Amino acid sequence: MDAIDRHSPTHILRFHKCKVTSLLIDYNHSGSEIPVLISGDEQGVIAQWNLLTRRPIVTFTLSAEVQIVCIHSIDDKLVVLSKDHTLRMYTGQSITFEMKVNTLNFANFEIFHNGADKMYTMISCNTSISENFDIYIFDDGSLNSLKRIFNSVSMMKFIEEHSLLGDEFKKLGILMKIARNNITNEIICGFESGIVIGFTLHTDTFDKFDESGYIEVQFISKFHYPNPILDIALDSQTGEVVTASTGKRIELIKLSNGTKDVVGTNCDDYFVDNSQRIVMSKDVWCKGYTSSLIDVQYDNIGHIDVTSNSFICATWSGKTIVLDRQTTSDKYVFWTSRSHVTASESSQGNIDPNRSKIADRKGSFEKVGSLTSFDPMQFRSMETGSSNKLKPISAGHSRRLEQFVHQPWCIIGYESGTIAMYKI
Repeated sequence: MDAIDRHSPTHILRFHKCKVTSLLIDYNHSGSEIPVLISGDEQGVIAQWNLLTRRPIVTFTLSAEVQIVCIHSIDDKLVVLSKDHTLRMYTGQSITFEMKVNTLNFANFEIFHNGADKMYTMISCNTSISENFDIYIFDDGSLNSLKRIFNSVSMMKFIEEHSLLGDEFKKLGILMKIARNNITNEIICGFESGIVIGFTLHTDTFDKFDESGYIEVQFISKFHYPNPILDIALDSQTGEVVTASTGKRIELIKLSNGTKDVVGTNCDDYFVDNSQRIVMSKDVWCKGYTSSLIDVQYDNIGHIDVTSNSFICATWSGKTIVLDRQTTSDKYVFWTSRSHVTASESSQGNIDPNRSKIADRKGSFEKVGSLTSFDPMQFRSMETGSSNKLKPISAGHSRRLEQFVHQPWCIIGYESGTIAMYKI
């Protein structure tokens, strides 16, 4: 970027005393007229923020006081994975469900409704083999209901058995990231080798499988090979998948025709793994998905997010780049210096070009611990189906609310514990 413009973030949220390792926007938070920001840090502290007052409304600390890996919000509950290898489900601040999960590698987990009332499906790393994953179902708040429906699923075994990536490909590497596409119901897994695999879960029986329930692979992408997948983001409006690695490109993946029920089709049209109950259509390579590549001026993209208008990429160096989705050109580059002077770049220009030299000094930026965004388009779609009953609010409060929810925001958690909010 030739021209640089520098400005401070619009807001800074201060509460955490150490690196913020997880950020989440809860668009349909119970009892709130606006989305709630949920943050967690490496000492096990969780905060829920009112984004208008920019103050915590609820805070608590995990009893283990260990790093929080990932937070999900589902119904009126928080589900938290932490580095003591434990997944906890909270209703309020009370633990209603707890189980052990492998956190030796970098992977998070995914949890979602499986169609039954207060029944959940969860996908996480296998308890002993970090390249494989497990799939569970359980009832809300009942540990006795926990059932592992797929145990130590090895996508490498499936790939190797059918030579899907060639005879020379021998290892997927550890599972780095897991994500779920709520539009297509795909699960997306990114591996250390750079391979990204998307699959759907079926509850019926495929052909001659002895048990009901099977996995259907929807796509296999090797664009980032051999560099590890560092993050995966999903467009909640279109279902597109965005992946990032150590190179200067991100990949945009979209299913061509959506998922379909394969019952009653000819088994000869599929690659089949009977022992693991995995299938993949032989047409996937030519019809299954489309992929487009986007060049980025920076490498080592450790965190990525997407809004209806922007791609947001945070690098290992501490810089966060906002790209326009239509032109793929840089709109902003945000950073915070280690001296806690906040700044950003923009293609709009800079009255003092010599200041850009300061920004390029290695090691001068505070590291990014987590990243999320607020997308007005997603808020409006969630608001339409929301059952929240809003309390009467003043005209001033209503005006501030309208100003906030019509503005896209980039929200960054830094290693110092500060959370910066930037208008984008």
